[in-house]
Amino acid sequence: MRLLTPLLVTSLTALLLACGADEPIGPERYAGSDALVTTMKANVSAADSLTEVIDIDHSRLGSEVGSTMPPARVLIFSEPQLESELIAISPLLALDLPLRALAYESAPGAGSSVSYNSFDYLVSRYQLDAVQTANLRAAYDGAMSAAIGDIDRKNLTAFADDSMQPDGIITINSPYDFAETLARVNAAIDSQGDTVRFGSVDFQANAKSLGIDLPHSHMILFGGPGPGGKAMADAVTLGLDGFCQKFLIWEDSNGQINLSFNDLLALADRQEVPKRLALRVINYRLNSVFSEALSGQ
Repeated sequence: MRLLTPLLVTSLTALLLACGADEPIGPERYAGSDALVTTMKANVSAADSLTEVIDIDHSRLGSEVGSTMPPARVLIFSEPQLESELIAISPLLALDLPLRALAYESAPGAGSSVSYNSFDYLVSRYQLDAVQTANLRAAYDGAMSAAIGDIDRKNLTAFADDSMQPDGIITINSPYDFAETLARVNAAIDSQGDTVRFGSVDFQANAKSLGIDLPHSHMILFGGPGPGGKAMADAVTLGLDGFCQKFLIWEDSNGQINLSFNDLLALADRQEVPKRLALRVINYRLNSVFSEALSGQ
């Protein structure tokens, strides 16, 4: 994929979207995942420590632009104290925050399920000390349990593998300060005709409100419903942590500003889902477009 040029990537993306829309999904197929999300939203609202960030309906957004995929909605919510303490241990861990759960249809007629990453996944991916983070594990499990609430356990699914290697994260060093890096990244996102920004999370500001000092740590949530829908057509669980896409702009202990994001192909390998051409094109675009935005030119 690294041999593709930006022009070819743009052409491939257009070709993928021009391949024709599948039959739209009937409203009855959304009922199960919608009900699960409604329950989780109510649970998050009722929990004193949790705050809803955004509810992204991957399937409906994709369908609006002709990319039909099974029902899938990700609910992103925040527990600032927990997130601040985790980021203080490992700044890159912000890439898997805020907390989130995916409600999706596992197969036509098979009913809907909820999936989320376990704390063991975080321990593996960020090489955390399991003993030293025992209290954070309890807080994480408590926050997820509060969001899931009384959803029937038969509707909960888990990935076969909780392990994930750090090489599934791509990091680009920025030659600019934080403000300029943020501005350039947002401008590059906005320059993509099929991409929208869903929102952002300022982890540093959240931590400061709790009396916790963190260096710059800012998450941008964005995505392209058309290409994303094509990529997730038979890889719907990527709606948990591959889509929407997440850019983390953060400062390391040396004051270096960095841009980090997920390698979508590594996430697909971990989830054991197909790596469609659409997914490979998106992955390349993330590397090429944003490396150029921070090229120092």
